[in-house]
Amino acid sequence: MTGPVTARVVIELGEYQQRRVAAPPPTEADEQLADRFMSGQDGVRLDARWMADGTLDVSASSWVGVVRFSHVDVRVVPKLAGGSLRVLRMLEYASGVSMLRRLPTDRPLPADGKDLFDLICLLLAQETEALIRDGLLRDYRTTDDSLEVLRGRLRYRDQFLRRFGQLDRLECHFDEYDGDTPINQLVAAALSRARRRISETDIRFAVARLAGVLDELCHPTSTDASWYERIIRYDRRNERYRPAHELAKLVLRGLAFDDLFDVSAGSVSAFLINMNAVFERFVTRLVHEALQGTSLDVSAQHQLRAVVRNDDTGRSYSTLTPDLVITDGSTGRSVPFDIKYKTYDLRKISTADIYQTFLYAYALGHGDDQRRAGILYPAAASIDGPHLSIKPLLGPTAARIIGAGIDVPRALDELAGPYKQSLLDDVRTMIETMTTLSGVASTSTSA
Repeated sequence: MTGPVTARVVIELGEYQQRRVAAPPPTEADEQLADRFMSGQDGVRLDARWMADGTLDVSASSWVGVVRFSHVDVRVVPKLAGGSLRVLRMLEYASGVSMLRRLPTDRPLPADGKDLFDLICLLLAQETEALIRDGLLRDYRTTDDSLEVLRGRLRYRDQFLRRFGQLDRLECHFDEYDGDTPINQLVAAALSRARRRISETDIRFAVARLAGVLDELCHPTSTDASWYERIIRYDRRNERYRPAHELAKLVLRGLAFDDLFDVSAGSVSAFLINMNAVFERFVTRLVHEALQGTSLDVSAQHQLRAVVRNDDTGRSYSTLTPDLVITDGSTGRSVPFDIKYKTYDLRKISTADIYQTFLYAYALGHGDDQRRAGILYPAAASIDGPHLSIKPLLGPTAARIIGAGIDVPRALDELAGPYKQSLLDDVRTMIETMTTLSGVASTSTSA
């Protein structure tokens, strides 16, 4: 006999929100996954704690997606960006690859678009269908194998060491022409990992069918998205794979936590996307595009190695890496910017972010009147501020920080419409005002 079926508890919350609900006690796999969320290299992804009173306390961070514990589904919905579709539109713009071009119009989105993982898998299935319909690419790949007849050239050393005196098997080195190449393996790896984790039945069946087709063609050598990113180079022949590859990399990176767990046995799974990284990529390209043709130059992830030094050795002790550095080509003046996916339109900037940004200002400033830094954060409407300054008890103002909230919904709407240039003009004005050093200017935040 089987025990009673426990109804699944569904918890939905936005980034940086907290909820506590009644929930069944955790299994060992639940506790292992929760511990991994707390100890990741990128900080706390999700804080899930089972309390003694039979409740589950969940606190979200900048990571959005779905976490399926044994009896509880936790959905972190990207409310700051405006929903799952807008997250993908941000990624589209940041990467320059159209991932939503095959979004179906004849059927409702999975869970009304709230389940980001199912939405990505739906789009990946659509792109894979198109690739198969147009013909999956084949190419030559170098292969070593033991064959009954000579093909290519004989590997003399291996033949001597492995098959001395044997003529029925030959160690050959040759070029194989087939579809078992990285461009197909990346799609196959994502489909294979996703097919048992999808909640929508029709999407799960479609992905499983496509995974079976790819399994007959190739055998993925890795499930590491970064490995494929390093070795795949695009040209006119394989450019049509780009959208599928971007979606496949989202799947592989988002499912990285599943390595410890056997989902085929009905255990836990997780798919999470770091919105801090998505927003940083989005704003970086937006600022780059807005400042084209001006005297302001933009550099991303500019490393400052000689700022913090070890006096004993005379060597660099720590590296500072602002998200953006805006340099005025006419004066040589530089202003660092930090990009934070946090609700700074509703709360104060954290002390840690203030310390970090002031350090950037000190590192790149050339004098007390030229030390300035900016913080860009998402908002549902354009926001100016806050304006902060650091001033010793005796002496002039030493540095300033200016914050500005970027209206993400408006930016995404206008980037794809006729008002794109107006948006870029507003972003340029905002950045130019934030980087001026003549007092505390009123920042234009119509972007």
